[in-house]
Amino acid sequence: MTTASELATELQRIFGDAVDCVARSPRRLYVGVPPERLLEVFEQLRAWHPGFRLATSTVLDLREEIGVFHHFAINGESLVVTLKVMARKPDPSVPSLAPRIPAANWIEREMHDLTGVRFVGHPDPRRLVKAAAFPDVHPLRRDFDPVAFKEEIGEHLDY
Repeated sequence: MTTASELATELQRIFGDAVDCVARSPRRLYVGVPPERLLEVFEQLRAWHPGFRLATSTVLDLREEIGVFHHFAINGESLVVTLKVMARKPDPSVPSLAPRIPAANWIEREMHDLTGVRFVGHPDPRRLVKAAAFPDVHPLRRDFDPVAFKEEIGEHLDY
């Protein structure tokens, strides 16, 4: 059975300083990855572990950057690996996992609607959460002002 530290050692051997691995426990690994290396690191992990599957993805506005966190479970190993990608504002973008993992399709669309992260190469970038007529605002970004938004558009919303 692979541990988080063993996996971290292998990733650092292959990718060197391009990855920042932190094993929080024998079963939890966080891997910081630059956007341009995300797909390469993902493909390596999937090659090593055929049961490597997307559990969920999360996004967080960290002031100057938007953090995109893809959480993977490795079947049979009881190991969770999080690939952390930081996307620079004002136009954050990261490669899309959706062409390689169909389960990433909707969650990437949702993260785009709510935070404005553009998932480059996404096969279906239509809005998912917000209606097409909804203004191009991102309610989970720190700079979103709900009071000003309501004053500007509130009278047009039917709620």
